[in-house]
Amino acid sequence: MIKIKLYEPNIHRNEIAFRPYIWAKDILKEIGIELTTGDSYDFALIAQASFIDKETTLEKSVEKGLDKLSKITGDYILLDGQDSTSLIGTVDVLRHSKAKLLLKNTLLKDWDLYKKGYINGRVYWGEGEYKVPDIDNFKHKIKLSGANWVGTIRPKWYNYSSHKKYDIACMFSWGDKLNYEYKNLTSKYYDEHRKTLLEKLENTNYNIVRREKGIRIPQQQFYQNMFDSKIVMAPIGYGEMAVRDIEAASFGSILIKPDMSYIDSVPFLYEDKKTYIACKYDWSDIEEKVDHVLSNFNELQSYITENMRKKFEQEYTNEKLAIH
Repeated sequence: MIKIKLYEPNIHRNEIAFRPYIWAKDILKEIGIELTTGDSYDFALIAQASFIDKETTLEKSVEKGLDKLSKITGDYILLDGQDSTSLIGTVDVLRHSKAKLLLKNTLLKDWDLYKKGYINGRVYWGEGEYKVPDIDNFKHKIKLSGANWVGTIRPKWYNYSSHKKYDIACMFSWGDKLNYEYKNLTSKYYDEHRKTLLEKLENTNYNIVRREKGIRIPQQQFYQNMFDSKIVMAPIGYGEMAVRDIEAASFGSILIKPDMSYIDSVPFLYEDKKTYIACKYDWSDIEEKVDHVLSNFNELQSYITENMRKKFEQEYTNEKLAIH
């Protein structure tokens, strides 16, 4: 039996990162992997909230993370449970630590992209300062985690019909607050992507339900609005995936979001025109995509909804996570 210690599992972001493994703990034990929080273990699994600090500078975060890891006895593995292609902060700790591996929820299929500079390392935010030019030196130590953000919920499949009063649900947040990562203000890139979509849709005749800037609504109304919509829009935020993606299938709505084909993740739900409708990140083709869905909604609704539900049930299982 291999014993893996979940290190500081009750910290907020760590709990989410560990959640799929905890749900799979019985299956893991059957194949010889026991999860523990005790002091007797073969490997410690250390999630990102324990070794990065986004409220300080990148340099200070790395310094704090390495200092904390230096006090851990025995072998350990880092887990970057953030749903983003970015390696900012985590690979910087891996570079100077004794970690056996860095497990990552999502990765870029083209590893050479990490060598180019992007804003906080996110390719979809455009050119910036952060890059990992020596990524080739670490490829053998960076592996997919076998889990991602979509698998942190257990969706309920609701009965649905084609009679929905809204064309589009834009229930995503924007302009809520200022967000900083490693002392860098990132709200601009997060919000402008979403604001651009709203501006493009404002000049159309689509019947849209949306959240206004900085205004939150009760959760029940939030979900009801998506249930009542033919299309659910899912902009990219601090990562490509969101629980909203699978919630769309819960409500019998068609998911439209920027193309996901450039990322690698296990499990993976996204097949353009089969489980969702892909569009360009800058939303330049969004009217074309919406018109196609609305014009063919009676045929597409059950096809895409049932494909997404079936894919989720096939891919997001405790057995598959354990095998991975």
